[in-house]
Amino acid sequence: MTKSTIKVAALSAAIVTALAGCNSSSSDDKTQPSRPSIAECKTYEPTQSVIVKGDNPDLNFQTITVGATGDMHGRIFAYDYALDGVDVNAGFTKIATLLNEERANNDNFLMIDLGDTVQGNSAELFNDLPVHPVVETMNFMDYDVWVPGNHEFDFERAFLERSLEGFNGSVISSNIIWDKNSADCKTNGQEVPFLRGYQIFDYNGAKVAVIGLTPSYVKIWNASNPENFRNLDFKEEFESLENTVDQVIAQYQPDVVIGALHHGRSESHARGVNEIASKMADKFDVIFMGHEHARFIEQIDLGAPYENGMDDITVSGDKANQVEDKAKSGTYNWRNRDSKVKVIEPGNWGWALAKAEIDLFKDQDGNWKIFDTTLSNRTVADVEEDAALQNEMQHIHDASVEDANIEIGVVRGNFTNSEGGFADEAVLEEQVLNSEGLRLYSTIHSAKLHDMPLTDLINQIQIMNVESKGSAAIGEQIHVDVSAAALFSDGSNLFDGETYRKKDSANLYMYDNQLVAVNITGEHLKEYMEWSYSYFNQYQDGDITVSFNEDVPAFNYDIFDGHIEYVVDLAEVAGERIKNIKIRGVDLDPSATYVLAINDYRFGSPMKEKGWVSDESIIWESSAEQVYAVRDMLTAYVADKGVLDRSEFENVNWYIEQYGPADANGNIAQEDKGDILLAREDGADGEALWNRLQNKEICVMRSGPGARDAINVSVNHEKADTWFVNPNASNPYEGCTYGNQPKSE
Repeated sequence: MTKSTIKVAALSAAIVTALAGCNSSSSDDKTQPSRPSIAECKTYEPTQSVIVKGDNPDLNFQTITVGATGDMHGRIFAYDYALDGVDVNAGFTKIATLLNEERANNDNFLMIDLGDTVQGNSAELFNDLPVHPVVETMNFMDYDVWVPGNHEFDFERAFLERSLEGFNGSVISSNIIWDKNSADCKTNGQEVPFLRGYQIFDYNGAKVAVIGLTPSYVKIWNASNPENFRNLDFKEEFESLENTVDQVIAQYQPDVVIGALHHGRSESHARGVNEIASKMADKFDVIFMGHEHARFIEQIDLGAPYENGMDDITVSGDKANQVEDKAKSGTYNWRNRDSKVKVIEPGNWGWALAKAEIDLFKDQDGNWKIFDTTLSNRTVADVEEDAALQNEMQHIHDASVEDANIEIGVVRGNFTNSEGGFADEAVLEEQVLNSEGLRLYSTIHSAKLHDMPLTDLINQIQIMNVESKGSAAIGEQIHVDVSAAALFSDGSNLFDGETYRKKDSANLYMYDNQLVAVNITGEHLKEYMEWSYSYFNQYQDGDITVSFNEDVPAFNYDIFDGHIEYVVDLAEVAGERIKNIKIRGVDLDPSATYVLAINDYRFGSPMKEKGWVSDESIIWESSAEQVYAVRDMLTAYVADKGVLDRSEFENVNWYIEQYGPADANGNIAQEDKGDILLAREDGADGEALWNRLQNKEICVMRSGPGARDAINVSVNHEKADTWFVNPNASNPYEGCTYGNQPKSE
């Protein structure tokens, strides 16, 4: 280990050690009762099944307000440590300001977090503290309920247990159980929940039931790290949720039923929230959901077709907040509550506080009944951070900023090939965010469209670590044939002469993924590559840009490097796009076995899920290494070398046929240019439209307003409905917002 590496590791360790004495929410809070510990094969129930929140039997009318956050991913402050800058659309500190306002207006307030809370944005620096700072933050804000998401299981079981035990509220999930087949968990074949599936709150006699759900695919996504969920099992979402809500209704007869689900609307591997809402609309009044990082308020009728989604019920054109449009949603009360359900998600990182105002009255028999519900997403962009929470957690923020700015080395050469090294191929700029925090670029990061050192860097670091650390661990040399990795952030880039800081690794690789080396057949490798390139929509004659399948998250698009060459033909349908694959200069052999380097999430899904690999396919994985995360392998490499040189990561091995083969600097000979490039310089309509796009005079269509919503329409000079005129020449990025594009009929 070099002096630079030692310095980085020592400083990070020193930060955590220094903060250990500041971690005091549990010991200083004398009002909190002692919390139980998680015991093997027993249900962890830190709260009573019914919590009384109000006791005024004389009330005849009341409003119960339910708030929720989801996918906070470590955002305590309104700050992104990977970018070392303020994020006005994020942070518990901003949510706290809204929360204080809501509680001042209504004593009957219930606050839920929907999971994926303690991972991300430098939060992993503090995993060894007795109580994680994000958990401290939720305690400081008096959250009532926490539903674990999949990323709560990204680390060792001890971390999971400390986090759940450190939270002062209810921890619920309806589908996590102790593994009854485990030798360490003798349950006589009986199913024992890990957590209680629900929590009941009593507001002046009105009972509110909250039902939790965690993705069952935790075991798949973390398949290479079974210790993270040791002795635990995850049941199928739909059946678990249905059984739990039926049990709760039968046992407690709740007056309001709330879903708190960490689950997407449409899941390729499971029945998603669209189906859950359609088939259980008679059981739930409101469903809060996370996991998708989406921003919406929708509704669906009982038994309605769900394949094409639910109905948007927001007020059109409201950019400050998302508010339910009563003209769209219609009446919701005791008479028709069993015929439809409303569903809301507040984006990610604290973009908004999701809120459901539930009005109830007491009938002549003394029973509480719903006479109205109103949903909204209260956005934080113009909200001040709460000073009390800032003061409480300032030491965490300061330590995170210090860690992010540790100088590791220097960058030599631009790692993106476009003019000036900028990410966007049309306007030649870096990622620009509008006032709502949405990414606005004319196309997408050019390193996803062309083979460039920015993505080769990640793949080559993976290969280096497998061939050095992996070989040392197993005692024989591993020779990696192929590596696959995604460029997670469209805000990633490296420029010549800049100082490489620790934050740059986090910007390039935002997750805590570990590294896995597996054996895979040529047949399955080809299937994996086809799966990855389903991210793109099919090319059509006249396209001057590419577009992206709105159903495929960007983090599922991997680029392949190593001793492999291939061509991507986007004119073909998904599943038939990868051509001319060669491994070590020889045509791919479907029956041969190759060594592939991937991250642990990818090992689980789709690879193990689809049977392309199995546990027996694993040659080595990095969990036992001192530097186990791919992100930290990037840091260690730069610290060791002192210089991150572009020339060492120029391995041009693939191209998209509609662009053409490029040299190491990204230049494509005129005779090799593909249809997209030729259309851009046709001296006619294609070139004219391309120039307008470069000048920001026109905008690219998007599928929706959310952070994950794709640019899902390619700009086409033969189709006028594939773009729209930018209505805001003075501020073109605000003009290109989703709300300004023509509405489809």
